[in-house]
Formats: sequence, C-alpha cells, structure tokens
Amino acid sequence: SNLTVGNHSIVASYGGNSGNAASTSATLTQVITAPSANEVVWVEDALPAGATTGGNDGWNWVSANPAPFSGTVAHQSKLVAGLHQHLFRDSTATLAIGSGDILYAYVYLDPANPPTEVMLQWHDGASWSHRAYWGANTIAYGTNGTASRRYMGALPATGKWVRLEVPAAQVDLVGKTVSGMA
Repeated sequence: SNLTVGNHSIVASYGGNSGNAASTSATLTQVITAPSANEVVWVEDALPAGATTGGNDGWNWVSANPAPFSGTVAHQSKLVAGLHQHLFRDSTATLAIGSGDILYAYVYLDPANPPTEVMLQWHDGASWSHRAYWGANTIAYGTNGTASRRYMGALPATGKWVRLEVPAAQVDLVGKTVSGMA
C-alpha cells in the first residue's frame, strides 16, 4: 500500500514461550517526503543537449526489462564482468547546484546479476572529483571519506527501481555547475 507523507514506524514484539524469552525489536522509522515542486529532471529519455559520451560501456536505451521508472526509455548496462562506466560530459544544458540541493538517480539492480558497488560521479567543468557510492568500496576513484569518494550506504534492493540521493554538499558541488555525470 502507499504511505502518506510523514514519519512511519514499526516495532516487532514476540511474546515468548517456554523455551524463548519475550523480546521487542528496535523501532524502525521511515520518513516519506513529498516530491519537491523544484525538482529538476536532468536526464530522461536522452542525454542533455550537447553532451558527449564516454566510458567503457555503451549507452544502451531500453523500453522494457525493466520498464523505465519514468519517461519512455531507461539506460541499461551490458551484462559483462568487471567495471562498467557510462559517462557524459560537456553538456550545454548544465545543472546549477545550490545550497540544500539533493542530487538523485533512479537505479534498477538486476537480482540475477547484482553489482558489488554503484558509484555516481559528477563533472563540474573542471573535475570529476565529486563521487558517491553504495556497497563495497572497490572502485578506486578519488579518496574514500572525502567528496571525491563518499560512502552513502549499502547497495539498494534488487529487482525494483530505487532512488539514490546525495546531498550536494557531501560531494562538494554547492555553488558549482555540473556539465557531466557518470
């Protein structure tokens, strides 16, 4: 079912029996927020105007398996071993980053072939040293624990679209203009 905007908590309790003591779990809380009217979708159905592509995995746009989260097509990696990097840079349709901005991307991780790490990178016209990652720390770009390689948590769930969010301040992009992403 859909949850309304606000805080939602759950606690599990077990009453116990002759062989097991009663117990109560820690409270788990999920905050559901409303979409912002100020949200900007930068990449949907195509790359931003003027962008040039790069990386070691081509840009493969698909309309099914899985169906896109939004729009008519989604970008999908090839099913091969090793590091996959898809990037674009030099976009003329840039993204100005302000104080309090949250950068986000939707990802779908294949449950039959999950990665060990997901990394997002942004180019500010001068540097790619703005990265966030989820999962294992195996991609050695930047310095771990800094804006050039910021750990954001465990890998998201597989088999469904998940929104990854990165506060712009954690990757040193506040006040900068982004022209590329990987």
